[in-house]
Amino acid sequence: MGQAFAAGTTDGPGEFDFRQGSVSDNPIWNYLRDLIFPPSAEDKECHSPKEILINSGKIEFPYEWQPNIVSTQLVMIGQLVLIAVPGEFTTMSGRRMRKTIKDAVIENGGSQNTRVVITGLSNLYTSYIATFEEYQIQRYEGASTIFGPYTLAIYQNIYSGLAKALLNDEDVPTGPLPPDFRSQLISFTPPVIFDAPPKGAHFGDCVQQPPEQVQINQTVSAKFIAGNPRNNLMHGKTFLAVEKQLPDESWKVVYTDANWETRFIWKKTCLLKGTSEVTLEWDITENVEPGTYRMRHFGHHKLIIGAILPYSGVTNSFTVGKAS
Repeated sequence: MGQAFAAGTTDGPGEFDFRQGSVSDNPIWNYLRDLIFPPSAEDKECHSPKEILINSGKIEFPYEWQPNIVSTQLVMIGQLVLIAVPGEFTTMSGRRMRKTIKDAVIENGGSQNTRVVITGLSNLYTSYIATFEEYQIQRYEGASTIFGPYTLAIYQNIYSGLAKALLNDEDVPTGPLPPDFRSQLISFTPPVIFDAPPKGAHFGDCVQQPPEQVQINQTVSAKFIAGNPRNNLMHGKTFLAVEKQLPDESWKVVYTDANWETRFIWKKTCLLKGTSEVTLEWDITENVEPGTYRMRHFGHHKLIIGAILPYSGVTNSFTVGKAS
């Protein structure tokens, strides 16, 4: 990352004496750089005319600051080509990349009407990709182009090769896989210590029932004694359900927390006691059929010994009628 990276952009300038398109005459920055992460002579030559501020490609604590293995991907759907790029292309580098891929598609038997779309940020993040000319100027984008002045040319070569292979049904070597850092991720979010219901209450108790009758275009809400939702993120499941009673008196789920019409609001009520509550809200829109409904909450609570247990709660039933 170059000095102009620290200068920021025109609409979001950085601090200190860093300026886009120029090098600071303050020797302390290079002194600190060389003290913490010194670039080699080869690094400086490779990235010239960039004045290196942070030698991020050589930093591996607590894990790599910049990727050494980059994922590239190309998707074709009919005449639509999606370039899954792992970084931020400038306007001009994006135009050049699109032209390169369209030319490669046409040269290998593809349609003249091919539409090429850059779809970033995909799979990985490698900061910016500026053109060779933009790199020489060393404004924010050029200073943030981490693989040197020929970064765009490298991507053009790789992605045009993918287009050729795709159209000619050729195998592409898989190459090395990027490292998986998920087990090493550092979280600054404090863990859930424990959950506890208020005295005399239980998890899932509905402490604020919805009214017995509501109308179309109203919002109905209910409140439950709850555990921390971070105990279980309910992937593929739901924290709430709105159910409609059928003629045989069974219940059918008609809305979950995946619907725009619903909201799941969690609130810690006492940090020391470990108590919390959730509010479920449902906006009753015009397309809701009148009838009998109820709301349910699903969650997990954590014991002081560390065990995480499921719970659920349900409201009283209520009727939804047409607006008067």
